Amino acid sequence: MTTIPRGTPQPDGVFGRRVAAALSAKGGTAPEQTIIDAAERLIDSRQRNGVLRLLTSEQFDPTALDGETPVHVQALLANLARGGATGIRLPLCPSCRTRKVVKVRNEHGERECFRCSQRRAYAECPQCLRVKKLTATNADGQRVCQRCGPEGIPTFTCDDCGKTVTTVGRINGRRVCLNCLPPRLRRCVSCGQQKKIAANMLHGPHCFACHNRILRNAAPCPGCAQKRILAFLGTDERPCCADCAGQAARYACRRCGSEEHHYGRLCGKCVLRDRCDDILTGPDGEFLPPMRALRDYLAAQPRPAQIIKWLHMGPSTELLRDIASGRTPIESVLDTPRPSKPLSYLRTLLLDACALPRDAAATRQLMAWATQTINEAPAEHHQMLRTYTRWVLLRRASRDSSGDISAGAARHVKASLRGLVAFLTWAEEQQTPLRALTQAQIEEFTTLRTARRWLPQFLAWAAERDITPDLHISMLPRQVPTISTSEEHLEHVIRVLATDQTIALDARLAALLIAVYGLPASKVLILRRDQLRDQDAALDLLIGDRPLALPDPIAVLAREQLDLLSEAPPNAWLFPGLRPGQPRDPQYLNRRLRPLGVTISELQSTARFRLAGAVPAKVLADMLDFSVATFENYARLSGSTRGDYPALREVSKRRAAPAG
Repeated sequence: MTTIPRGTPQPDGVFGRRVAAALSAKGGTAPEQTIIDAAERLIDSRQRNGVLRLLTSEQFDPTALDGETPVHVQALLANLARGGATGIRLPLCPSCRTRKVVKVRNEHGERECFRCSQRRAYAECPQCLRVKKLTATNADGQRVCQRCGPEGIPTFTCDDCGKTVTTVGRINGRRVCLNCLPPRLRRCVSCGQQKKIAANMLHGPHCFACHNRILRNAAPCPGCAQKRILAFLGTDERPCCADCAGQAARYACRRCGSEEHHYGRLCGKCVLRDRCDDILTGPDGEFLPPMRALRDYLAAQPRPAQIIKWLHMGPSTELLRDIASGRTPIESVLDTPRPSKPLSYLRTLLLDACALPRDAAATRQLMAWATQTINEAPAEHHQMLRTYTRWVLLRRASRDSSGDISAGAARHVKASLRGLVAFLTWAEEQQTPLRALTQAQIEEFTTLRTARRWLPQFLAWAAERDITPDLHISMLPRQVPTISTSEEHLEHVIRVLATDQTIALDARLAALLIAVYGLPASKVLILRRDQLRDQDAALDLLIGDRPLALPDPIAVLAREQLDLLSEAPPNAWLFPGLRPGQPRDPQYLNRRLRPLGVTISELQSTARFRLAGAVPAKVLADMLDFSVATFENYARLSGSTRGDYPALREVSKRRAAPAG
């Protein structure tokens, strides 16, 4: 290769084109104009001959640069890599184990990056505990950072917005604040997008999303098998923890040394404990028993960052302070008739943490709601409504295992009482006392409102006490199961649920269990994790007397759901809801199924008809925990209709299997 004598002027772009040709011959790929512009801008004219000799030599390999590569060549290749060039691998800094430009020699004679060389002049400030340059001295004679010094950090006025700030950048000689400084976009080596870079780690620059993903997802280190943040490179170029890379544990908690819940200088668990100690303690610094139970419950949750944010920004923080100090009794959260969403969430949280007793919580909430609802009715009917609510609605309401009123019974009581208030208000508008009501007026009201589920019971009770005449209302006929969704549409919905990853995973799994086995949504959503059992290569679902082997599409989704809940206890909900200790609501499934043009009840009815036509009713009742009469009714209505689809073949294979 002929060289041009130093100092000889070259035409514009000649040097850049020769650099582009040399890199292309070495396997580097980048737009030619990008290489030309970078080479002409970054390489001084006195260095160009040496650069060309290096790039065209046989020893040069852009994928295996070392610390002895000239700094200006490293800077050129780093600029190209940030612009999207491939086939370039920067040197490995021996101190931070990241790939970047190395140009400053340390005490061992090795070149390291600029940040590592500057870090040697840094130390931990004893006042703010940040690693910074110690350029000031405090009143105790300790070396501290400039911010903690007696004069504080200097301030500047932004030339664009006029704000007084402490950190500035420069644009064409003007001082601007960080908000006015345009972001410098670079290519993230993890996601490949042009974004604002948060830090250089592993194999190069990482954007904020990829940087946070690494810091928030600690994993077992391949070197020491401990759960650590894998933000360093080992000797085999694999991600590892700081100890295995021979680096300082910069992401470890300053208090407990853990890296599992990175949150800053302290881990999320330690920050959460401090926040709970600040909010949940009384004036004497002691915990009340309910607040101690709440603190222990919050400290055991797997994602402390979310709880820290809720305690900092949530609207219930002041109420918790009042309860902890004794100014507000904790039982008052149950006495709000119509609580807001934040108060409902706090109420559920306290119940799940056992800070509130569960034995009569639902009854107390229902009584507070009923009292306010009754007060909205005409005044002359208040005593009658109180008597009817207490001695009829509440006494006949079903109870759960703890003896408290169940959720379904509470909904029925609320619907009945709301309907009664509307009925009495309507009678007042008709200017008709209850003793003068006629059968025609009752029929007229039932055409305006849906009242056949609660009005007959009230009329019978009122007639026995001479409050109303002997009136009656026809009962609703027993509904016969019908099919409103074709089998072709059901097959289409099943295929979409099994393959469409844009639908939430829990909604897909729950809807498939309903669409294939005809299970009610109320039974599916209260499944526990331990009801899914791995048996060799199969995944069994235990609902009735016999284990139900799930077919592959459903088993794959079930295993993915179990992986998401790997940190939850075995008896936790398989479909946890947004409220603590509560499963998903059926309306959640209906909202997810609405784009598919089908509802839960339609999927359930169609699936039961097909099951009843393919499998004996006794086998279905044992497997799915149903009454035999339920499937006998579907089988009788289905007649000679027989159907089968791949999801049902496993049920047919196991219908003769022994129990257990």
